[in-house]
Amino acid sequence: MGYKLVKMVKIIYSLIFIISFNNILAEESSSVSKLKGLDYKFNPLENAKIYSITGNTNDMFLNEIRIDKPNPKTLQKYGLLSRRDRYALKVENDQGKQILLVGLGDPFTIHIDHIGYEDKKIFQADISRDFEIALPFLAKAEYFVLLYQDEFGLKEVKRIKVD
Repeated sequence: MGYKLVKMVKIIYSLIFIISFNNILAEESSSVSKLKGLDYKFNPLENAKIYSITGNTNDMFLNEIRIDKPNPKTLQKYGLLSRRDRYALKVENDQGKQILLVGLGDPFTIHIDHIGYEDKKIFQADISRDFEIALPFLAKAEYFVLLYQDEFGLKEVKRIKVD
């Protein structure tokens, strides 16, 4: 009787694990399908529009737009928005539809560590940062929107129109 009970418990635990794992995969595939919902296919081996942007905590400027093959490091640097990202960049088309949303992390704060004072703001400074965003060649970016994320959600910091 004891052997059958142990076997049944193992089966129940296995079923719980499989169901949980399938839910996790379903959530991940839904976030990936959001990316696939874009109207543009991106091939990193082909030319793309590369937008060079300078930003800080209060402002953002578009420096240049060039057509080139994107650097693989540039493509890997910015990913999906997560809770740890303090800033994000949203790209909209001319109808205001979002065509890209990437998390930037906290690129505008430099941290200077001093033993015993790691959590103090006195050893932090705001800086300007240059970054590049690559979009498929056929994507029609009309606006770049710099967003700030806190515990209450995303807030718009600056919106610039692409000329």
